[in-house]
Amino acid sequence: MTAFEGVCSELEPWEEILERLDETSPSRSRKKVNALDGRIKDAMWKFEDSLESLLVQQIPLQFESIPDIVSISLQSLQNDVDFLIHALNDMKEEYIYEVVNMPQDEPISSLIGFHGTYSKMIGLSDQFQQLKADLMRASCGWNYMGWGDHSCYTLYGTAGIGKTTLAMQIYEDPEIQNKYECHTWVTVGRVPQPISQISQGILAQLCGITQGDEEIDDCLKEKLDGKNCLIVLDDVWETRELNYLEDSLRDIQNGCIRVLLTGRHRKLINAYMHNEYSYEVRFLKEEESMDLLCEKVFGDDVCPPQLHKSATKIAKLCEGLPLLIVTVADIISKSERNRNPTYWKDVAEKKNSVFTDAYNKISKVQFPSYDYLPQRLKIPFLFMGVFPQDYNIPPSKIIIMLTIEGLWYDRECFRELAFYYSLVLRNLKTVFKSSHEISVSDFKTCWLHSSWRHVCRGEASKNKFYHVLNKLDDAEEGLKVQRGLCLENNILFGIKEFRDSVRLNCASSARSLFSYGPYNQYPIPIDVGFKLLREIDALTQRFYTFPIEILPLVQLKYLALTCNGELPATISKLFNLQVLIIHPHQNIKRCGAPSHVPIQIWDMQELEHIEISGKSLVSPSHVASLRKLSTIVGVNASISTLLELSRRIPNIKKLGIQIELTPYDDHNDLLSCFGCISTLGSLETLKFSIINPVVNHGRIFQVTPGSLRLPRNLKKLHLSGMSLPWEYMDVIGSLPSLKVLKLRSYAFQGSHWKTKRHSFSSLEFLLIEESDLVQWKPGYLSFLKLKYLSLKHCYKLKEIHRPASVYAEFGRMIIEIELEDCNPLALTWASQLQPTNDVKLRVIASSSFYEKPTTFKSERDGADYISGLERSILEVEEENDDEDMSENEDTDKEDNI
Repeated sequence: MTAFEGVCSELEPWEEILERLDETSPSRSRKKVNALDGRIKDAMWKFEDSLESLLVQQIPLQFESIPDIVSISLQSLQNDVDFLIHALNDMKEEYIYEVVNMPQDEPISSLIGFHGTYSKMIGLSDQFQQLKADLMRASCGWNYMGWGDHSCYTLYGTAGIGKTTLAMQIYEDPEIQNKYECHTWVTVGRVPQPISQISQGILAQLCGITQGDEEIDDCLKEKLDGKNCLIVLDDVWETRELNYLEDSLRDIQNGCIRVLLTGRHRKLINAYMHNEYSYEVRFLKEEESMDLLCEKVFGDDVCPPQLHKSATKIAKLCEGLPLLIVTVADIISKSERNRNPTYWKDVAEKKNSVFTDAYNKISKVQFPSYDYLPQRLKIPFLFMGVFPQDYNIPPSKIIIMLTIEGLWYDRECFRELAFYYSLVLRNLKTVFKSSHEISVSDFKTCWLHSSWRHVCRGEASKNKFYHVLNKLDDAEEGLKVQRGLCLENNILFGIKEFRDSVRLNCASSARSLFSYGPYNQYPIPIDVGFKLLREIDALTQRFYTFPIEILPLVQLKYLALTCNGELPATISKLFNLQVLIIHPHQNIKRCGAPSHVPIQIWDMQELEHIEISGKSLVSPSHVASLRKLSTIVGVNASISTLLELSRRIPNIKKLGIQIELTPYDDHNDLLSCFGCISTLGSLETLKFSIINPVVNHGRIFQVTPGSLRLPRNLKKLHLSGMSLPWEYMDVIGSLPSLKVLKLRSYAFQGSHWKTKRHSFSSLEFLLIEESDLVQWKPGYLSFLKLKYLSLKHCYKLKEIHRPASVYAEFGRMIIEIELEDCNPLALTWASQLQPTNDVKLRVIASSSFYEKPTTFKSERDGADYISGLERSILEVEEENDDEDMSENEDTDKEDNI
């Protein structure tokens, strides 16, 4: 067995050890285990540094690309290998011992009996009314849990979201107390009292007697028989409380018992129950946040006018989390300057410590949610904190960056963090907004609440995962041997003291450099002696020319820059590069020779993603292909290049190409490009755009059946500026897997579009933007699964026949129709469209045809049983209404990492 095989052998048992850790109770202390985690990580990182430094040293810098054979002597690492194996072996025994003998924390949480005080609840009135209505109409009958008529209702959500407050409001509601003559409240908590003691206390309260086992057993049936009972279990972390309670109540066959449970994790709830009475407590809306802030600061008084603007901004910065709002309000209230407009302005602009102090206070409440996460979810969760506030991240970007760091092994972890643990906020793609979340691929973007970002950044810095820098002082502490640097102030590298500090403390250990501050148009040097960087993400930092100091970073796998200069041929030295993203500083076309992607890029065999805007891609004269390449986005190409390109990228999944045509170019040549593209059997997303399209309304194209060909496996198709006749759409309509179709800038031209029968069988999203279309007539049973229809700037559109999905005969569907600046006749059609069967129809239509810009909203149900929500509402609102109805969910971010 070689030395490296010995290292791998030592690592194999750790997966099982960590699984055993995940199974331990959250009531047990993990301080010693967490300390051991740090020691293990340090040992692994030290060995990794030695190995990668040796690799870099022994690869000659004069290589233009990776040689076929590189002779690297690993003998010098033998001592490092022996040390690591010895350390892992020693710590494994200690780790197993600590996991098995993890100490139980002292009971700190459990309280039997209601100890709250009645107060006015601000916000969440809709969820209160829904839960109350469900509890009030509860009727007796058999329940799947085997308790007779015993049902469980659950409130779940992130720490501080208002679960307990909402449960208190329900518990103290007079109508609820009249219905449930027997009721009890128990605060369980992470470290509860013994379960038997809690259960006996619950039963004693329900029976109205002093706690005692024999008395309770004797009177239980007599006291509760035929009664309505409400049991509230607040802040539940484990199912054992429910299991014990179930056993205690099993003999009550004639009672109507309702259990209201609050907990942070939906995963716990799903492990125990599968019914419809489960509610995720939402964040407060901005108006509700403002009301809560003002009530906590000013009481019954109104907010003074001179403070209103700052108060509104402060409430917004709290992002709807009640615990943060109340904590910020408490800090403000205790300040001697709590009526000073300058003080309030400083809070709103985060120029003082109010928000930092509030984050630190509530982090003590939040931290256990992170500490007791499954181990495989912790690093992906911490990594999300690297992104700044209001930075909505496509999951694909996080997945790629973590993979490059060697940390990723579960694509669905963000779904778990969002759906089961309520820690990650997410924006679903339009067609999935009303659907059950099935996959992380349904996420359009995801992000963290600012309070959780604060927790993640603190933990990441403490564990040397990454360190966030906003000012020069941030480099004085915590920078030593950090693995990642995240700059939220891009000018820091322009300060010599900062560069010296980075060079001294972490340039030799850093693996990631992120610049996520406001865009800086002036170039700043980053040459501080980095040696082992794997990732550079600096799109908000402008470089006049390609920074040659990057070229020696042969370990680099992810490179994202803003640069108008030419890419050097020597970029092929970065032979480990997997992701290459180059954006221009400005989209200004240069006079003279066009800008090209260097031909040497075809020698970079590890490339998986190319996103280079404004530069032309050419095929090499020599035989070369990039077999790992799955994404090309944004590049320009000629027709001749496309004809050659298809042979060079056999495994491409996402292709975004721009072509420039003149009015005199032959459309048959354009169609021949699609013939080549159709040979790409792995292609799932195609974005094909004509640069500066020229629309010739008088030109007539001869339609040749079969001349337009496309890959059969396409799922998303974006076309722009081609001006093809609508008859060619029959080819697109026959694609069996196509779910998303976007047609922009006269992608197709003509007044009438009539589709074939049973066409577009899988399409869920359709966008038509800028078109001379007058009549659209879907064929019989075409567009059967269409969930989102968006028509924009179709000024001639007068007649639309409804797609089949509006009167679908199977399953419940929610269909959304959006019309923006279309012919008034199209708006009339949308406002009068009636769904049938199990279809709920939502329409948003805005128009500038009238004297005053208007927005129409309507929502109608086609089924009688949908939650009693049958309604037909048509409202006309001013365009400057408080609610922004122009929010456009149709973006092309899905084409980018």
